[in-house]
This record gives sequence, structure tokens and C-alpha cells, in this order.
Amino acid sequence: MRQTKRSGYSVVPRKLQIVGLSLLLASALLLSLLSSATSVAYAASAYTLSVLDSQPIVGREVRVQVVGQELTDVYAAELQATFDADHLRFKSASSERFGYAVTPSVNGGQIVLAFTKVGPIPGESGTAVLAEMVFETTALGSGTVELKKVKTVDSAMKVADVEANAVASVTVVAAPIDPGPGSNPGGGNGSGGDTPVVVDDEGGKVVVTPTPKVDGSTGRVAAKIDEPTWLRAVEKTVAGGGKLKKIQLALAEVPGGKSYALELPALAFRASAEALLVEISTPLATVTVPNHMFRDGELPAGDIEFRIEQADVGGLDDKLRAQIGDRPVIDVSVFSGGQKISWSNPKAPVTISVPYSPTAEEQGAPDHITIWYIDGQGKATAVPSGRYDPASGTVQFQVTHLSQYAVAFVQKTFDDLGKVAWAKSAIEAMASKGIVNGVSATEFRPGASVSRADFALLLVRTMDLQGAAGEAFSDVAADAYYADAVAVLRGLGIATGSGDNRFRPSDAITRQDMMVLIAKALAYADKAVPAPAEPLSGFTDAGSVAAYARDSVAGLIHAGLVNGSNQQIHPKAWTTRAETAVLMHRLYNYFYKE
Repeated sequence: MRQTKRSGYSVVPRKLQIVGLSLLLASALLLSLLSSATSVAYAASAYTLSVLDSQPIVGREVRVQVVGQELTDVYAAELQATFDADHLRFKSASSERFGYAVTPSVNGGQIVLAFTKVGPIPGESGTAVLAEMVFETTALGSGTVELKKVKTVDSAMKVADVEANAVASVTVVAAPIDPGPGSNPGGGNGSGGDTPVVVDDEGGKVVVTPTPKVDGSTGRVAAKIDEPTWLRAVEKTVAGGGKLKKIQLALAEVPGGKSYALELPALAFRASAEALLVEISTPLATVTVPNHMFRDGELPAGDIEFRIEQADVGGLDDKLRAQIGDRPVIDVSVFSGGQKISWSNPKAPVTISVPYSPTAEEQGAPDHITIWYIDGQGKATAVPSGRYDPASGTVQFQVTHLSQYAVAFVQKTFDDLGKVAWAKSAIEAMASKGIVNGVSATEFRPGASVSRADFALLLVRTMDLQGAAGEAFSDVAADAYYADAVAVLRGLGIATGSGDNRFRPSDAITRQDMMVLIAKALAYADKAVPAPAEPLSGFTDAGSVAAYARDSVAGLIHAGLVNGSNQQIHPKAWTTRAETAVLMHRLYNYFYKE
């Protein structure tokens, strides 16, 4: 970002600053000031509006913040905005960034605000909340608040004008019907004033610690976050200037606690300008959900309650109970209005971590600690992303639906791995996680080639890729075992086929095509592997790498995911099942590392 070189900050007498800023609104003295000042064109600043509750209840306040990005030494600012006067009434404006504010000028649905710092101090740079406007909602319906123009003055009295054109939408809704006494199992006095809300700068999050109520007879621990508390937490994330993207709701351990429930206001999951993660931390498990977890049109009308409970395994068959042993089994669910919600959303994966202390045997083979999903019929299925993290002492995994999950220790092996000792541990680990399968219960066929269809399936499982299905390739049957995986890869732009709308699923995949698909998948997941300056100079067959694959091959080699052999890459060679399992194991550890 280009900045004007200065020898120091201007020292403007306080009286002149106040008078000068006041006349930002209407005085000819401002014109005199600006005519003697130098207009400066910094790299373009951007301005947005953040509404802390986009669906406020009629008669309540709604707060709209002006957020500036790419700022350079903003010492004073004039903000020109409009609002829908049919649904909103302007109440006040304030700024924590500036020391003095001019009384707002309000004319119908138009507002002019002005703020300035005081004394020989630098202006605001980077990202900052410049001001907060408070409105009272007066009528049901939809309206907008629009930031039209921003005029800024830096500490050397140089002026910049920006057409902001930022819009915040507000839908004023009716208050819900009071269900009467006894409807609030989580407690809370509704004021939000006594619930601690603090900023954890090192963790990059805002921490809310509600006071729970405990039912000693059932072991149920319940708490509630009311609207004022939630809005205070969101306000602190916005004030963090983009550094705070998570709100942690922490329930402390209660002796004998077998079930933890946390109720949140529905507004926490409504459409918002701020994308946030909501981390519900309990002694049984920590569940982290995105605030857009509900699909459009599926958000319940009432408050949202998350329950994290010790699951009842009494209904499972004896063999499964014996396999699980005394390892944790949790039940994660979500309710609204006392009714369980059957939630599933591939576009909003939920991260779950379960505290776990491995046995001595498990510590010697941590790759085999994983997670099972237990369905309504008591059948266990491996969750591919399940893995033990020794740093946090938890088993972590991602899911796109909520259910029962068990920590498991699986030691899967095959009888034909004797000639591929170099791949044996990787094959067994990935098989134990349910990512790779043998051709039978005892046979893996490590030397067989891997088809393009099978590789697509392995890639989707290894990275737990989710998304809307793309258009079907003409040579991929709708009922093929790999059809869903290929459709996901196409929908994400990872698989483009071989031309003429064909995927060639039965063809053996070449090493370079395999690397292209992996590189694209990592880029989609924001973990791209950039190619080095001289990527393939150490390999004698570098010239045989296709042009479309060079960056992908170089990036994966540079990241340590792929190794050459005798200074050769063998880009057009087929890949064996053993080689692919080793690559998937490396990719798994690379992808899920912190």
C-alpha cells in the first residue's frame, strides 16, 4: 500500500481540530482548510457495513457498524449514510477509535457523522470499526442502511474522498409468543449483563462463560446464551478487526454431569455479514459449528439448543460393545422448541473433538485411533477424518450430520503385504480409517494398478470433500459405486475429465494426473502447494511431464507428498495400489495437520 512520506505527525491545536471537524458538516472554514490541504490518493480503502442482528424484533435496537479496510492514517472521518425511515429511527452514533464526535446531522432518512482524534497521535490504519450507529426498529418489514460517502483526513491534514456504496439489510420481525413460566431450562436472567464475555487474543476468539443449571437426579447440565450476551460477543469479534472469527461458549465440568445442553438465540444462525465459528466446549466433547450451518429456509423459528451427551450403548449388539470397550461414545444433537432437528448440510461441516487418553498399546499405533459413526440401527461406520491429536489429547473429526460417535481402535491388515513392507503401515492405517479397502477381507493386491474412478473415490474419502454434485460425465453410470465421488470432484472444479464430457473411469490413472487432482483439491481447501522457482531441475525425465501437470507435480514434490525414483518422476507411469495408499497416508497427515 503506497503511503505519503512524512517527517512526523501534525500537531493541531485541540480547539482548531474541534472547530475544523465541526465544519466538515456545513462550514465554509472546512472549504478553506481543504483548499490549503493537499488531496492524496492512497491505495483504495474499502468500507462495509456490519449489522449485528439482521432480523431484529420490532421495538428493539439494532446496531450497524462501519468497518474500514486498507486504511492509511485516518485521523478524522466524515460519514454520509441513509436509512429506511419507515422501519428504523436513528438514535445515536459513537466511535471507540476517535476522541471527539460532532453531533450527528439527521434529516429524514439521511445522516452525516463526523469524528476526529485529538492530539499528536497517528490515525487509524489497516482494518478498524470506525463508527457504530444505533437505530430503533419501528415497524415490521425489510429496510436498508446505506453508507454513501466517506471523507477522511490524515494526521497531516490531507483529504481523501471515497464513494462507499455499502449496504446493510435489516428485516424487522415480530416478537415470539412468550411460552410462559418453566420454558427456559437453561436459566439466565435475559439481561446478558452478568455473563462474562472476554477476548482471547492468543486463541483468536471471544469466550463466553454462562452459568449453568444442574439437575442432580439426571446429571443434566444446561445453560442459555440470551440475545444481549450474544450481541456483545459478536460486537467484540467485529471490533477485533477481522482477527476474531470464533465465539467459544464454555461449559465447565460439573461432577456427575452426563449431558450438557446449551441454548442459543436463533439470530446467532441467521444470515449475517460476519462469518463466524461457534465453538461449544464441554467436558464430554467440543463441537464447532459455522453460523451458516442451516440451509436457506431451514432455520427454525425458535431458539437453537445443542446437546452433547454420553450415549446409551445398551442397545448395541454385544460384538460392537466389546469392540468399543470403555472408550467414549457421545451423542451430539440439535433441538428447537423441544423438537429434535434432523440436521445435515454438506456445505457446512461440523468439527468435533473428544478428550481421550490412549492406552499403552494405542500410543504405539496412534494412526489406528479413529471414530465410528453409529446409525439408528446400531451399525458402525468409520469416519475417515477421525484421528488422534496428541497435542490436544483429543480425537478429532468432521461430519456433515449429527448423531452418535464412538472412539475406536482398529487394527486392520491383509495377508498379501509381505512384499511391500515399505507400504504396510500406511495401508493398514488407511484401511483402519475406512479410506482404502482390500479386494477381500484378507487380500489387498498391492501391485495392481489404480483406476481413475477408484482414485477419485480415495481422494474424496481422504480429504472428506463435500459439495454440490456437478454435471454427470457421459461415461459415469449414475449407480456406479464411484459416481458420487466423481460428481463431487466435478462440482468443486477439481475433476474436468478428458474431453467430450468423458471421465474414462476404468482407465489406470497416471502419476501426473493423480498429482493434478491432488493439487487442485488442496487448492480448493485453501492448502495449495505452490511450485518452487526451479521445480523439476533435479529429475532426468522432467521434460516428459505434460505442461498442464508441471506446477502440480512440482508443488507436490516440493511439499514432500511425492518422491521420485532414481532421479526420475515417471509422470506417465501407472500407480499401484500400494503406492497410492502411501500417497493417501501422506496427504491425510499433510491435510489434517494444524
